[in-house]
Amino acid sequence: MTLDQFTVLNVHVKIEPGSHLPVYAQLKEQIKFLILNGDLKPGTKLPATRQLAGFLRIDRNTVLKAYQELERDGLVECRQGRGCVVVEKPTAIARSIFSRLLGIVDRAIDQASKLGINYDDFATFSYARAKQRQDVRVKQKLVFIECQAPIAIALAQVVQKRLDIEVTPLILQDLRQPTSKVDKLLNEVDLVVTTFFHIQELRKLLAKTGKEVIALAVKPHLESLIRIAGIPSGTSVALVCVNKSGAEEMKQTLDDSGIRELNVTLCGTDDMKYLAKQLPGHSVVIVSDFIADKVKPMLQINQELIVLDYTCLDEGAINLLRSILDEKRRDL
Repeated sequence: MTLDQFTVLNVHVKIEPGSHLPVYAQLKEQIKFLILNGDLKPGTKLPATRQLAGFLRIDRNTVLKAYQELERDGLVECRQGRGCVVVEKPTAIARSIFSRLLGIVDRAIDQASKLGINYDDFATFSYARAKQRQDVRVKQKLVFIECQAPIAIALAQVVQKRLDIEVTPLILQDLRQPTSKVDKLLNEVDLVVTTFFHIQELRKLLAKTGKEVIALAVKPHLESLIRIAGIPSGTSVALVCVNKSGAEEMKQTLDDSGIRELNVTLCGTDDMKYLAKQLPGHSVVIVSDFIADKVKPMLQINQELIVLDYTCLDEGAINLLRSILDEKRRDL
């Protein structure tokens, strides 16, 4: 089988016309490999589409499609009249990770070869499977449920960004008095996620749905709870949240954690006059990270401030959720 070779920029790109893999995909993936491997440095200008099409003896629109996908992936920048250039800071794989990934691919090729699979069929199968897994990932949906809307929204955004999956925020009240819209949403999602502070209630509320509920740890929050657990019994403590309802949820969290011997006052930043009146009489002030900046200027020097960070998920929690989702993808 004749292979056309492209040797511009001192690198090789091969196009195999008879391959099951589309020509544009062959071109795109090879250039992407060269960028991620460091053979094409940031700032390198790729050949013009007409020039590259002539070298490879393929259609110019095929080259254009490959370049467009490379730009979509954040690896090159294309401007009319200036061509396509490898970006200064490409969204590439770190060098150490790339080496490990290359080892995984090499071992997979060796195993495929032992099964009698040739390189072309292996490349085609791997590409098709990767696209299939990508399509499944896009279809997966989660809901992240918390006691307050700001917390649910923030945590949903964290998970969505880290795992590149659609995440819808809900609050506990949505489940205590569910609407048809909420019922429909819960029926469509693959997984329900919350923090450890609400896992028991959620499992009771969703018992009849059969939905799997996963609890994630909020690391700084746990560290703060350790500090709170060390507060002497009977100490006067102000719990401050966005509103009094949120402060009640915060108190319930402490109660569920076994911290019940404190003299607690519930406050919200939605009533600043009441808050300003109550704060001076408390030795310790515990606040949600969402309103900490509002409360700090109101404190006296001798008051201890403890901030509960609801948005910093433990890395182990993210990895746990990723593994659960991967398992669900394999089952599809």
